Amino acid sequence: MKALSFLGASRYQTVTYVWEGSSHTTSLFPEALARIFSPKEVIVFVTKTARDYRPSEAEPTYTETLNQRLKGLIRFEDIPEGRSEAELWEIFDRVSGAVREGETVILDITHAFRSIPMIVFAVASYLRRTKNVNVERIVYGAFDAREPFRTPPQPQDRAPIFDLTPLLELMDWTGGAEALLKRGDAGLIADKMIAAHQTLWRTGTGTPARLKTLGQKLQDFSQALHLSRPREVMRTAHELLSLLEEARDEFQRWALPFALLAEQIRRELEPLAFAKPDALSRENLERQVGLVEYYLRKGLVVQAITLAREWVVSFVLLYGGKEEWREGWLKHSNREEAEQALGAAAARRRGENAKPPEWFDRLSNKEELGELWNKLGNLRNDLAHCAMRENARSARAIEQDAQKISQELRKLLDSAPDIV
Repeated sequence: MKALSFLGASRYQTVTYVWEGSSHTTSLFPEALARIFSPKEVIVFVTKTARDYRPSEAEPTYTETLNQRLKGLIRFEDIPEGRSEAELWEIFDRVSGAVREGETVILDITHAFRSIPMIVFAVASYLRRTKNVNVERIVYGAFDAREPFRTPPQPQDRAPIFDLTPLLELMDWTGGAEALLKRGDAGLIADKMIAAHQTLWRTGTGTPARLKTLGQKLQDFSQALHLSRPREVMRTAHELLSLLEEARDEFQRWALPFALLAEQIRRELEPLAFAKPDALSRENLERQVGLVEYYLRKGLVVQAITLAREWVVSFVLLYGGKEEWREGWLKHSNREEAEQALGAAAARRRGENAKPPEWFDRLSNKEELGELWNKLGNLRNDLAHCAMRENARSARAIEQDAQKISQELRKLLDSAPDIV
């Protein structure tokens, strides 16, 4: 394990830093860091001012003191003062560049000055994502939380070392929530929840019953969403709403970052949740239109068009007049019959000599259905063939057309008659 630390140009006073039964008495926290956490190397980043700083003319510099106390274990890296945006980026580069691919690090911000603690958190997030670095801990020697709190402090005064790593975890949880809210991708936040569950059980620090189930259900939801499985999406979203409520106490206790995001996620899932996705009904179709609109908001145009086409088939089966269609709306033969009728209606709209069956012509919106089937066919073909044909529309044009399709689905449903 490699430790990264900082020094400032301030007079540091001696206290006893304490961590989980271990302690070390010093005025310079990098020394306590080395003694308590036992890294193989300590890298201390210093500005020129900090490198040259002496508590008094008669005393050595802090760098000289640390070199003497941690001989062979410590090395110093120069960084600028951080007085401009360019210098802040240079600090970022120097700190992140000190860590190699796959290393394990502990980061210390005790003596970090000005904006450096924020840079450290940015570096930690960057290293985890780009170099597969294991950030073991981010620590802070809480000098101002010492007990007893005396002025001046005495060497035996005990200052706790705070573990700030959960704040980095919160960044990961927030990134996972962002992926769900922006793209409908629950994979990252599900992975975090499952990992939290497994860590608690493995270390014996907790016995959650539902965190892993909740994470797996989020994975199921995300997979169904991206593979265009609307019935599974609606069913899983419905189950997730119940699980979120049942697991509330668990993530309040053991996955607090998720507790801060749970309400946002519940609001995201609620419009998609439906307890009876296998029964064809107006409400089912309403939820599916909502899912088409959801897809479009997330930029998932292929899924939106795929579902829109199947929605039209389901609409025809619901309002086509045969009870057996409503009961058997998922049977291939029934859906094929509806598609053939729609195909004939679409051909008639194109001016071809085609005649839909009588039951279809009794539908009040038969002309709109024929026109919509033509549009969906063109869109689906354009998407399925990946624009590998002459006069293929641009991605922007496809998305604009898809937005109009969702409006037409909503208009069809709004104008549909009540079913007797």
